[in-house]
Amino acid sequence: MTARPAWIVTVAIALSAAACSASNATKGPTIASLQKGGIEYSLVQAQSSLAVGTSRFVFGLVSRTGKSLTGGAPQVWVAKTEQSKPLGPFTAHWLVWSPPLADTTATPPIPGFYRADVRVPGPGNWMILAKANAHGKPIVGTAAMPVTNKPVAAIGSKALSEATPVATTPEEAAKIDTREPPSPLHYISLDQALTSGLPTVVVFGTPLLCQSRICGPVVDEVLGVYNGVGRAKANFIHVEIYPERDANKPAPQFLAWGFESEPWTLVIDKSGVIQGRFEGPVVASEIEAALTPLLST
Repeated sequence: MTARPAWIVTVAIALSAAACSASNATKGPTIASLQKGGIEYSLVQAQSSLAVGTSRFVFGLVSRTGKSLTGGAPQVWVAKTEQSKPLGPFTAHWLVWSPPLADTTATPPIPGFYRADVRVPGPGNWMILAKANAHGKPIVGTAAMPVTNKPVAAIGSKALSEATPVATTPEEAAKIDTREPPSPLHYISLDQALTSGLPTVVVFGTPLLCQSRICGPVVDEVLGVYNGVGRAKANFIHVEIYPERDANKPAPQFLAWGFESEPWTLVIDKSGVIQGRFEGPVVASEIEAALTPLLST
């Protein structure tokens, strides 16, 4: 056997080491490995889909006994499969409802929820994992989530100029609002609001017939922002999803937007461009964070 020149052996060893190093560089945590050793919780997502890019992900973590995790800062990862390299972690924050309004009859079904701003690079079905600690032990929850590059009411898109029902008295509002008592957020139509020169907050919700029982609390959160900001600085509109109190007859404005879940809250600038987009639960501080930069000084 002919001996190899020393320089060939040296190069071969170097290439082998480089290949080994490259192989190790691709190794890392996967969704499957992150799950190991954690107590399994249900990851309950509060939206129908996510948008490509960075978007708001809202969720809860529920034990097998039905107890919701509260507080803390769970870490969130996203990946195409259990074995692929995940993106993250993205830190979630615990949000709680505002103090109840004096006239409210709405009772939130959950004490609060987690929000994380996650980045997903492409459309398709993605896996999401949230990891946290409960009583000193790691817990994990996973869920599948569709991601789309054509979300409804996308941030940066133009709001639909729809005429929405207007009521100027409590008696009129009671005919188009299932909240008891009805909110005062029916004083202007959405199409008029979009040409008023003011930013607009619009919430699509049905306090009485909401399947998730979140609509009443969310309308109250918007009403709380309205009480603080006032109609001189911004428009506030509540569009009742079922004004006829019939779950088979959704409002045409709700259908026109293409919504398939409820509630939805949008913050729109004075040019009619959507700057805040909240599907499902939202609290006043989130709405204010989107609205405040749009207010005229």
